Amino acid sequence: MPMDFPDLTSLVHAATVHKFRALREDESEAEYRTALADHVAPRDFIESEEIRNGVGWDQWTDSQKLAMLRRRGINM
Repeated sequence: MPMDFPDLTSLVHAATVHKFRALREDESEAEYRTALADHVAPRDFIESEEIRNGVGWDQWTDSQKLAMLRRRGINM
């Protein structure tokens, strides 16, 4: 089931579920989102991309899909 991570509250909840660190005082939401996505990727690549994009896989744009494939090492 696709999951959305639209805001900082949803990111903090996901971080708790995945036993990730707290948001640093000097860290932006975008930086935290990327760090959390990188942390989750080895366990659940699709969820990590949903965190990275802020929306579930069913709402990804073509550019988000292409970026995901490139991160996975698939060149298109």
